[in-house]
Amino acid sequence: MLEINKNFDIILIQEPPWSTIQSIPSSMSKEGETIIRALNHPDWVTFARNPLNDNDYLHVISYINIHLTSLCFSL
Repeated sequence: MLEINKNFDIILIQEPPWSTIQSIPSSMSKEGETIIRALNHPDWVTFARNPLNDNDYLHVISYINIHLTSLCFSL
């Protein structure tokens, strides 16, 4: 698991990896449906827009430490 310095409350990652996390069963396809997204961590809330299509990539993703959730931030 990636070790993140606990001194940071907000992390911005430029050109984050946006890839297949796993495949899930589907009633529409034998191969299943793939889940494509950025990685999550239980101690961090992820903020990113959803890609518009398969050729649309994220340029920045924000990770905010969960201890800041009492501030009620939102997009």
